[in-house]
Amino acid sequence: MSTARRRTVAWGVLAAAVAGVVAIVASASRDGLTYYGTPSELVDHSAVQRDVRLGGMVVPGTVEQADRAASFVLTDGATDVTVRYTGSLPSTVREGEGAVVEGTLAGRELEARTVLLRHSNEYRAPEAAP
Repeated sequence: MSTARRRTVAWGVLAAAVAGVVAIVASASRDGLTYYGTPSELVDHSAVQRDVRLGGMVVPGTVEQADRAASFVLTDGATDVTVRYTGSLPSTVREGEGAVVEGTLAGRELEARTVLLRHSNEYRAPEAAP
């Protein structure tokens, strides 16, 4: 094989390797770019039960806690999803506040494994004492 031919083959192999790495990184980061889906996005695509991360606002008047079971409704303003959780809710889960939950979605009900909080990215300095 001539030197020119070897060089062409080497560049071809290098280009294929780079393309493969780019494809793997793009595929892996596609799922990581969306930290959570909204109720409207996830309910529209939930023909079967599947694991999801759902974010929304806790609907006022829907938080119920009894013994080791809790439920509440998350909304994005257009679609509501009922969340059921076994365990004690974090004390920071409040009506009208944002929350993110991980669990199995079936229709408009989610069986949560984890309840996370969502907070504003705005910093508010504490008010000075009078």
